[in-house]
Amino acid sequence: MSVEQRRTKLVYACIQELVTAGTSEFRPGDVNSALRRDGQPLGTWEVRGEFTILAEQGVIELDPATGLWTLAKADKREAI
Repeated sequence: MSVEQRRTKLVYACIQELVTAGTSEFRPGDVNSALRRDGQPLGTWEVRGEFTILAEQGVIELDPATGLWTLAKADKREAI
């Protein structure tokens, strides 16, 4: 697995944890804070870049009105 794929999976796993814990809407900073807490810090722009990749894969969606991201419905998600 490449470094890029590992980073994408790490960010996705963190998003899943946030959603499981009850955070239905999130921002890159929420993921940054959780990763930092878990001892796996990434830069803000790295996480934001992973959000773009995950959005292109149909895994997360941006609400342009609020700037908040949500996990896409299961039927819209592609396997990552």
